[in-house]
Amino acid sequence: MQNNKEKYRKLLETETSIPIFSRDWWMDAVCGEDNWDVLLVEKNDEIIASMPYYKKKKYGLTAITQPPLTQTNGMWIKYPHAQSVEKRLSYEKKVMNDMIDLLLGINVDWFSQNFHYSITNWLPFYWRGFQQTTRYTYVIPNINTIDLDELFSRFSHAKRKNIKRAESMVEIKLGLSSQDFYNHHKMTLAKQGEAISYSFNTFNRIYNATVQREHGQTIYAIDKLGQIHSALFVIWDENSAYDLISTIDPDLRDSGSVSLLIREIIKFVSARTTHFDFEGSMIEGVENSFRQFATVQKPYFNISYMSRKMRIAYHGKELINAMIKR
Repeated sequence: MQNNKEKYRKLLETETSIPIFSRDWWMDAVCGEDNWDVLLVEKNDEIIASMPYYKKKKYGLTAITQPPLTQTNGMWIKYPHAQSVEKRLSYEKKVMNDMIDLLLGINVDWFSQNFHYSITNWLPFYWRGFQQTTRYTYVIPNINTIDLDELFSRFSHAKRKNIKRAESMVEIKLGLSSQDFYNHHKMTLAKQGEAISYSFNTFNRIYNATVQREHGQTIYAIDKLGQIHSALFVIWDENSAYDLISTIDPDLRDSGSVSLLIREIIKFVSARTTHFDFEGSMIEGVENSFRQFATVQKPYFNISYMSRKMRIAYHGKELINAMIKR
């Protein structure tokens, strides 16, 4: 008999609506093949909902959290064709409750996952004692069908000015190696007194998994002196591209190269996917930058749960922060 992961891998051979962050090979790369599993809701031997998860134990407690560099996991639901609004909500309630039963059945003390913005209803989780925080990402829809020149003309005046300046100062190239990209990000963060939050081994696994499948690419801006001003690592599936990591040299920020990189990578992925997702940020300055690229704001849910055992035995946020810290 197939286990859940085997069934899920089989499903993903044909189901392209599941976001890249929930695909088996992505979870293998960010978690390790043995450090993740998946919950499946089935009906008549057909998978109608899935929820991959990264589980770990700490201080004798079990936590499900987002894996490194993974924007969303959460539920994927397969909907019957042409449902009315009422039937869709009724269907969601049933499927979500079935998933919650499975989730609570694995005795999780702390659960926290980001759901993809396509999930717009979390009421069944609320009714079962879960909590929710709304977060936001910024998306450019339909990059495969719109007039890109018209799109770029709707970038803010500041972004268009940055692009014009950068065009005279840097050259845009593809294919920066994983080691060079990681080293550049580590260096630019150190200049700002910050430490990089992910290991090279983790990044290298993601880089190899996406690039080998033609689902990932690095793009960078370099000047005549060989200085890399900025670089992006962008991934994509059939439905959306994601600006996964950006690295900007603070000493060369004034060249405006990031705006030029954004324009050029949108051109590149427009032949490969449908939307472009900036991955969002709750940081005010970053949000201000993202919305200047003619984007649409998309809310998405962080859904969380704390077991009674954890609420009784521990108090405050210190333990939770320790458990979810990677």
